[in-house]
Amino acid sequence: MSSPDPNRAGPPAFLAGRLSLMQATSFAGIGFYMPFFPVWLGSKGLGDVEIGYVLAVPILVRVVAASWITGLADRHLPPVLLLALLNACAAAAYLGLAGLDGLLPIALGTTLAAVALSGVVPLADILTTAQVRAGWRIDYGKVRLWGSVAFVLCNLLGGYLVARHGAWPIPFVLAGCSLLAALAALQAPRPPPLDLAAGEGGTPSSRRFPPVFWFVIFAAALVNASHAALYAFGSLHWRRLGIGDEQIGQLWAVAVVAEIAVFLVAGRIVSLGTGGLRWIALGGLAAMLRFGLMAAEPGFAVTVLLQLLHGVTFACTHMGALAAVSALAPAGRRAAAQGRLVAAAALAMGSLTVLAGYLYRTFEAGAFFAMIPVAAAGSGLALLAIARLRSDTGRGRA
Repeated sequence: MSSPDPNRAGPPAFLAGRLSLMQATSFAGIGFYMPFFPVWLGSKGLGDVEIGYVLAVPILVRVVAASWITGLADRHLPPVLLLALLNACAAAAYLGLAGLDGLLPIALGTTLAAVALSGVVPLADILTTAQVRAGWRIDYGKVRLWGSVAFVLCNLLGGYLVARHGAWPIPFVLAGCSLLAALAALQAPRPPPLDLAAGEGGTPSSRRFPPVFWFVIFAAALVNASHAALYAFGSLHWRRLGIGDEQIGQLWAVAVVAEIAVFLVAGRIVSLGTGGLRWIALGGLAAMLRFGLMAAEPGFAVTVLLQLLHGVTFACTHMGALAAVSALAPAGRRAAAQGRLVAAAALAMGSLTVLAGYLYRTFEAGAFFAMIPVAAAGSGLALLAIARLRSDTGRGRA
């Protein structure tokens, strides 16, 4: 681990503030996009099936583009500059999207925005974890939680905006968020000089990802993808059970509050290296419990408690994956590694979302029960990775 240069980035509190601003602006647009971009699509005359096609575009783009776009930061562009450029390109795409009509033009405009945005969140995480690895007294969780806070605030602000003015401003708001994110990226601290020492999973001369790296990638992807039925059909399911819209909003808010709380108190998970694998395994076990009980339709009070588990099933899994992936990636390929994590997660989530649609149509609550083996597979892969690392260490590997 390299020693921090006190003349390079200012005191840790100032450094954390710049990183927090970068994380907040990176998630602000997502807070407007997720709830209200479908509303804008409907206002442009697209039907339900057409909206589904358009909303599938960002998932497919992340599978195809996230890895190589993020990997540009390893060799071709400084990550700070790349993050700013991607946000600027997304802003331009959203401005162009505002004037489009019809399925194909809107899908094309959405694709252009999605290509740019596919690298934004992983690059923000790379810039944050680089400072953690450098030895600064930076708590990843206390930085990353501002992304979740911004997401919730923009949910609320977007609801007010659409209620007062309709859906037409949404592309302009998204463009403004991306411009702010570009400015915030430019002030983000650059990563420290590349550490020539090997990560925990390879040698200094190797640029290949070690086999255990792929265990980590797919373990995290499966635990995250076990949320697919909840994300796609949770609100519809709760409404079918007679839970009111206001209470449904409270259920989602509880999950985000739990996520923020875990980021606040357990952010040091990101500095654990391959020790993060234990947290991926724990996230998978918690997901098995969460979705198994959710399938039993336990009522509002118990569902609130299950939503609190989001802090473990998402936040702990996310931070554990960042820790292990960063430790196992060869030096000089950490951006590409993060891109592969995003691509694998998108592929798993997209596939499970489609499957969840068929399962929910046929079995309703049984769709949540079907997420248990997915989470179990993710947890099992994390445990296998731990065993593989112990075996390799026993044979003399670092």
